[in-house]
Amino acid sequence: MSLRARIFIIVSILALLVLGVSLFLVVRSKNKAAGPQTVAPTDTTANGQPGGQTATTGTQIPAGLPARIVSPLEAEKNGVVQLAKVFVERYGTYSTDNNFQNIKEVEAFVTPALWSKISAPINSKTTTQSFVGVTTKVISMELASWSGTKAVVELKTTRTEEKDGKVTTRQQNATVEMVKSNDLWLVDKLVWN
Repeated sequence: MSLRARIFIIVSILALLVLGVSLFLVVRSKNKAAGPQTVAPTDTTANGQPGGQTATTGTQIPAGLPARIVSPLEAEKNGVVQLAKVFVERYGTYSTDNNFQNIKEVEAFVTPALWSKISAPINSKTTTQSFVGVTTKVISMELASWSGTKAVVELKTTRTEEKDGKVTTRQQNATVEMVKSNDLWLVDKLVWN
């Protein structure tokens, strides 16, 4: 075996050894970092003094991190706001190449009355010669009014439109009126401002 071949083999073995050790150290450090962090329980009495029984809970919370329990009403309000966001982004994002897919995707989110209005273009035979595409992204949202069966959500959006090779971006507000029907929240009205 030539000297050149021996040097190549030795260098290759050393490189593999260094690579193997490096890989081992990286994996080991990631496993240590991903390990669970727990807070040691303390024995306190009702007035916070040492002694007494240890209180335990089902969830360990890292020290210094406040826990906030969300009420069912807050969760329902948050769900209504998120539903309005998803509806506006899906309905407001469309393309002439997608054959009204944006409208079809929101059918489960809307009342029958709104569906009859927004689905009308699906059955029309209108065709466009040039490409038009709009992308809608919600940048902020706020629950403007709330009752047990009706809600109004105000949204601010950024809409990017591509038409005839030109791209324009504008901010546009939307108001979504929602109603509760059979324990489901549905979009009843959309107004672009």
